[in-house]
Amino acid sequence: MTSVEEYRLLGFADADREAAEAFAPDQTAVKELADQIRGAIGKLGTEPDFTMPEDPRNSVQAFLDTVPDIRRFHAERGIPDDISWATLADLGQQLKVSRRTHGDYSLETHWWLTNFWVGNIYWLGRLQYMLHQVPEDKPVPGTEPGEWIIGVHIPETGPLTPELVDDSIQQAREFFPRYFPEYPVRTANLWSWLLDPYLLDNLPQDSNMVKFGRRFTPYGTPNDSQDSAIFFTFRTHGLDRLDELPQDTRLQRLVVGRIKDGGTWQSAYGYTKL
Repeated sequence: MTSVEEYRLLGFADADREAAEAFAPDQTAVKELADQIRGAIGKLGTEPDFTMPEDPRNSVQAFLDTVPDIRRFHAERGIPDDISWATLADLGQQLKVSRRTHGDYSLETHWWLTNFWVGNIYWLGRLQYMLHQVPEDKPVPGTEPGEWIIGVHIPETGPLTPELVDDSIQQAREFFPRYFPEYPVRTANLWSWLLDPYLLDNLPQDSNMVKFGRRFTPYGTPNDSQDSAIFFTFRTHGLDRLDELPQDTRLQRLVVGRIKDGGTWQSAYGYTKL
């Protein structure tokens, strides 16, 4: 049973903790996911392709049930407690995002959390990093297919100030050689709508978002990603309510204005050397 303190360490808001405690899970669905998680912990390099419960609230219960398992893996690697709990606190963070998006206790991104629960991703300061290999069909300049790299992910936890980003990247430079020495990494990559050249060219060049995006050298072919711009800016899906979306910031106006003008937001690839 998960304690109140463990819920806190996992980043749960009170409303989500109370909802999780009140939820009556489907034990068969919970066990199926929990067994898949336990069988994949430590098998690094690829995103899990699990059969996920139809009701994501059962996924939450499976994550709670397997906290001791992933914590044991972290401890065996020597990963400090604060980093272990900070990493797993993405569960509470994603629950908050889901509640803000849908208005209730839910976990839209339950598939994404499996990466944290098998040991692929670590939350270091402002950013998260996923240990993975360069795929043959999506080469990263300056690397070889199969080479280990870290993928950058950006939790919604505040501004991307240069100081916070510098600190996080430095933590990553030290973390992976220390705790995963058999997976040497020299490169970090990012796939995000924040690297869309239109965004980088049309926001103030001294803004945190532009400074962050300019850290990465573009490569590959961008993908249309209209929903990403809408979701990550407004925490909603679909384009049928553009006129109802807030237009209080330059970013909000830029996102909506481009779509109304017939443009399409894209997610682009970028890399940086560590």
